[in-house]
Amino acid sequence: MFLCQYLLPRDYWLTPVAAGLLCLPMGLLAGKRIRRVLWLAGLGVVIGGLCCWAQGRLVAEPADRLAGETAVVQARVLEHPQIYDDSQYVVVRLTSEDTPRVKCRLASYEGGLAGLEPGDEIVLEVEFRSAVVRNGEETDVYTSRNVFLLGICRSAPVREGRWPLHFLFWPGNLARDAGLLCRRLFPEDVWAFMAALLTGDKTALYEDAFLTADLSSAGLSHVVAVSGMHVAYLMGLLHFLLGGGRRYAFAGIPVLVVFTAAMGFTPSVVRAAFMQLCLLAAPLTGREEDPPTALAVVLALLLAINPSAARSASLQLSFAATAGILLLSGKLYRGMADYLQAHLPRRAPKRAALWAVGSISTTFGALVFTVPLTAAHFNTVSVVSPVTNVLCLWMISALFLGGYAVLAVGALLPGLGEFLGGLLAWGARYIFGVAGVLTKLPCAAVWLTAPAFVLWLLFVYIIFLIAWACRPGGQPFRPVMPVCLSVIGLCAAAFSLRMGWREPLQVTVLDVGQGSCSILESGTCSVVVDCGGTWDRSPGQEAAGYLQGRMRTHLDALVITHLHSDHCNGVADLLARVQVDCLYLPVAGEEETGLAEEVLAAASRAGTRVEWVEEDLQIRWGGFSLILWAPEEGAKGNENGLMVMGARDGFEVLITGDAPRETERLFCARTELPDTEVLVVGHHGSATSTSQQLLEAARPDAAVISVGYNTYGHPSPEVLERLAAYNIQVFRTDEEGDIQIADWEV
Repeated sequence: MFLCQYLLPRDYWLTPVAAGLLCLPMGLLAGKRIRRVLWLAGLGVVIGGLCCWAQGRLVAEPADRLAGETAVVQARVLEHPQIYDDSQYVVVRLTSEDTPRVKCRLASYEGGLAGLEPGDEIVLEVEFRSAVVRNGEETDVYTSRNVFLLGICRSAPVREGRWPLHFLFWPGNLARDAGLLCRRLFPEDVWAFMAALLTGDKTALYEDAFLTADLSSAGLSHVVAVSGMHVAYLMGLLHFLLGGGRRYAFAGIPVLVVFTAAMGFTPSVVRAAFMQLCLLAAPLTGREEDPPTALAVVLALLLAINPSAARSASLQLSFAATAGILLLSGKLYRGMADYLQAHLPRRAPKRAALWAVGSISTTFGALVFTVPLTAAHFNTVSVVSPVTNVLCLWMISALFLGGYAVLAVGALLPGLGEFLGGLLAWGARYIFGVAGVLTKLPCAAVWLTAPAFVLWLLFVYIIFLIAWACRPGGQPFRPVMPVCLSVIGLCAAAFSLRMGWREPLQVTVLDVGQGSCSILESGTCSVVVDCGGTWDRSPGQEAAGYLQGRMRTHLDALVITHLHSDHCNGVADLLARVQVDCLYLPVAGEEETGLAEEVLAAASRAGTRVEWVEEDLQIRWGGFSLILWAPEEGAKGNENGLMVMGARDGFEVLITGDAPRETERLFCARTELPDTEVLVVGHHGSATSTSQQLLEAARPDAAVISVGYNTYGHPSPEVLERLAAYNIQVFRTDEEGDIQIADWEV
């Protein structure tokens, strides 16, 4: 299944079936043991290929045929709607006779979805789109969750009734009610975290860019992704209350089923619940416990139900973590525990030391296989995660179990529930404090945007493999030496990156989709101009990853040319991850007040000074200068934007934001521009910008167009022809990705 999903086009998914069938006659020619291996391998390949092919023919192809159509359809609501300020989303299953019975994620920008409940039968007009394409690029975000269609509501949904089996959705309703109760019982600063921890709903948590950044950099994001750890906490409490034996098994099975359903049958919870069910069923059926087989069986079942789930990052991380714990954590624990027992003084707190060893061994076991996957999916690795896990996991268990106790009490006695929730909130604040402190350490999280950090990660795995392979026979693994070498290697990688800073000016235009984010670097000075783009590209994280991948954790200035979302919707994420001295903004117009408030709130929380640019301004840091030209008085919309130039030693970079032609004309009339080496083309290449007057005044050698998938026709053929007429070399982020131009390369 992984072969089909990652390497083979859909038309070739029967190829593994043919290869598997060849194994069957080949087995007749081999010995008994080899025959068994060939037949089992062949059978597995045949089943995997057939499952993928069947999903392609019965689900994906019918969904593809419907994409691009607009139709009135019947549908059944499967989940509670997600409600945002300007949009609403809900997952449904199409039930019309003339449409495929597939899952579809509906989006409404006019409202109307908020009152829907799982089990509602609705009728509405929908414009369908393929779920395998998002913003012009292929994606597996939706298909890995078995959603093969996206739809935009062209009419409000009309309820026609309820599905007769709607009562099956009650675990999900229970989780939704628990999330609402969290908001009532816990203080404002922790309720979103507690709701994510107890119900798996991270929607509100993601709205706090600073807390999300701290948890991610500290390697604690997994604590709010309900998984095997939470199942273990739940079953541990049940075992404590009921003891072992049949009573525990009979009570644990329904509790696991309800908990898994309430969490939405996510792969990580299903995996943990299935393995726990095997553990509970073993004494009832007289079978032995076999965790590796249980892990393999649940993976096979999940992929048989939805082969596209093979591309799910959460599924891969969940199974990789469990495999690492099963294969390695026990050996690590025994080795370190034996060493401590032999060398700790008699009066030393051995129980606490052994608990810490258990936490460390479990963490390292889980990290062995998950770190490469995290690096591949998210391009970053948390270095401090072993420390944060040791310091925080004990508190997470208390918050998880105590949180459910608070909900139970609060449902009956709200006043007492609020009091207990206020007490428990200090545990969450302890987690926030630990994460906030450790993420301030140098290289707390490394971004693999720099080759030096990629080489360091490979070095870590190599030295650990050598240490494991070269240990004396029968001796436990001793991690001290490879850990020390890993730290030395990290320091060397960071030092090499820091020494790579160069005095000549360099500009990097990041690929943030349909948006803009330019980074100017010169020696120790660094400036970001604009930080916005399409939401799925996370422009703030992209900018922070680029900077931290070059060991730049500090910005001298962040300049926002104008307060439109495609230029500033990543500001909060950037401020949460990188220290910024000063934020420069044009005076906000009435239509920009909402975005201005969000940006100012983020700056206030980050401790960043804000300066409104009402007059032309020039700032110098050594030999690097930054010039900000204020907009004309009374300007509105795209006209109300800053013009920005970075310059050093005759190398100039001009950034005009989304300024239209008339604004460019007025700017050129009042400003004498030097010959410019690089022009970041205005308004993503729109025909309304980059006028002939600007090109004649600036005379750029190269032009960079920051553009992504769009329906506006950017970049305009007219602008491209105009740039070609002036013999200007053109670079586009939608074709070349991040674009970097330096003084020494021109």
